[in-house]
Amino acid sequence: MSSTPKTTIERISVTRCPVPTASSVAFDRGLLHKELEKIGLLAGELNKDRNVALHNAHFDHSLPFLVREGGNIPALWARSTGRDTRLIALSWVDEYQAILALPNSGIVTPTDLKGRRVGIPRHNYLEIDFRAAQALRGVHNALGLAGLTLQDVELVDLEAPIEDRRDTWLTETNALRDGIVDAVFVKGATGLEAARSFDVREVIELGFHPDPLVRVNNGIPRTVTVDAELTKHSGAVEHILTALLRAADWAENNRDDFTRVIAAETGASPEYVEAAYRNGSLRPTLDEERLVALDAQRKFLLDQGFLAGDVNVWDWAFPGPLAAAEHNFNKGVSIND
Repeated sequence: MSSTPKTTIERISVTRCPVPTASSVAFDRGLLHKELEKIGLLAGELNKDRNVALHNAHFDHSLPFLVREGGNIPALWARSTGRDTRLIALSWVDEYQAILALPNSGIVTPTDLKGRRVGIPRHNYLEIDFRAAQALRGVHNALGLAGLTLQDVELVDLEAPIEDRRDTWLTETNALRDGIVDAVFVKGATGLEAARSFDVREVIELGFHPDPLVRVNNGIPRTVTVDAELTKHSGAVEHILTALLRAADWAENNRDDFTRVIAAETGASPEYVEAAYRNGSLRPTLDEERLVALDAQRKFLLDQGFLAGDVNVWDWAFPGPLAAAEHNFNKGVSIND
């Protein structure tokens, strides 16, 4: 296969999930714009593009020259359908993940979930229902700590209305409050806010468990993927990753401003952002531990029927641009504020 680019590019579209990402910080600080200007390229935010028809590319990676940072479920799914993408980095920011039940339910620990009704939100309008997949994953992880499996509970499908980028958790909390289900899964800053806004019991919190594999879900680890064609344009991916490295470095040293950026992304109050995302780093890597975690997620999604086919995580990984970006970053070759 030829490595010669098929077309020239002027604008790179970047999309990210409403969670802590280096991309959101890089846009806020102007780092992506400045890095790509060096090679005559523009950086566009797909999330703010007025052409709504393009927004599905966030899930199916169908837009040429797209860069996506966010949950691993859509990224793995797009790859499994045959999209020619490259995994250029992973990040790991621990986030609040919990199973909730009503205080009078008798559910105190994961063991008590046996035989009970657990709500799984179904978003039938999504080509890949990542919200259902992440709920199943969270429930699976909680049950596993009690020596149970998904077969030990009654999974109840909850038809969810069309939602925007941000999770509201109303489908889950309403079903819990109305007695339709006995337990639900929530995550992130908005999930923590929901848990604190209702009279519920936190059966177990998974997001800060000492075993990293118990934390694995849609956001652990987060993927940075690109359209394969973009890797053929000299320097483009390296400059993008350099901007993400600089953004991660800035976030680590400016926690209050980082919280402001992520509160705007998630729609949650700063206090919940601080509490929900306590550990980890936005810094992109492709280390073995994170690839192993991603492979565990791949296996779960494949077993549960969420992938169109299997994905070889190690073949998908494309480490060259990150190594070049880290070299430039460590040498101070990138832009200065």
